[in-house]
Amino acid sequence: MKKILYQITLALFAGASLTSCLKEDIVATPGLASVKLYMANLQGMDSLVTQPVKGKPVKIVVDTDADMCSVWPGGARVIMKKKQSTDGVTFADSVDMFNHPVLVNSDQYSDYGLVGAKGLKTTLSSEGWYCTYTYSKSGEFDLVVVVTNHGYNTNEFKPAVIEVGKLQVK
Repeated sequence: MKKILYQITLALFAGASLTSCLKEDIVATPGLASVKLYMANLQGMDSLVTQPVKGKPVKIVVDTDADMCSVWPGGARVIMKKKQSTDGVTFADSVDMFNHPVLVNSDQYSDYGLVGAKGLKTTLSSEGWYCTYTYSKSGEFDLVVVVTNHGYNTNEFKPAVIEVGKLQVK
């Protein structure tokens, strides 16, 4: 009788242990609550803005429930080497084995996976994930946020790519 009770207790303990481990593997896809832009005012304090100004740093704050966050502001794309054909058309001279241009740097999400392309690293604060970026020229840029809850550098890495929209820079 003691042997049977011992085996039942052991089976219940093992079952409870495995169940708790399985619950940890089920992680929800993160969501995005908001993206806010701040620039320093005359007193040096952060002020909420709708349009950044070229040449001045803008603080991008992402409010999300994600464990990791990356921001792709879309303001820079520099190809390593360009050539000009005889008819005046400029084309990329440095290409990788898949015929994609090799970039010196790019923060456009459309270049994700190419050599030289990367998003901005963010830091967690009480307001959310934030980074600072300076747009070098005026225009319209695609702002993309990539968030994930777990699985970085594993087969389970499932990022949520959120296109925030077009950002008009004065």
